[in-house]
Amino acid sequence: MCVGSFFRDFFSGRERAPTDMELSDMGLTRHDFTRLTTSKAGARERMEVLAARFGVTPQMIDADHGLALELAKTCGHCINTKVCQNAIDLGVEMDTSLCPNASVYADMSAT
Repeated sequence: MCVGSFFRDFFSGRERAPTDMELSDMGLTRHDFTRLTTSKAGARERMEVLAARFGVTPQMIDADHGLALELAKTCGHCINTKVCQNAIDLGVEMDTSLCPNASVYADMSAT
């Protein structure tokens, strides 16, 4: 489950939006929350597939909460979502230069 889906599900059916204190308890700002809950579906899957191209595992992504959050926000609002998802669905390679998180994955694989 992607982070955005988790928060959408967690807060659905509530009569009010989460307070800043509730978000702070989860390590999120209001801006983070809005970006995550408005992310395009499938962001986590796309993140994991592209990260794997660089030898980066989901555990490596999740080891740094702040970095995972930034990667999720970037992927969730990427302009190349359709190209990326089509490549995943068809099982073909995607040009990693189209991924705004590619440089981060490359750095992560070098450590």
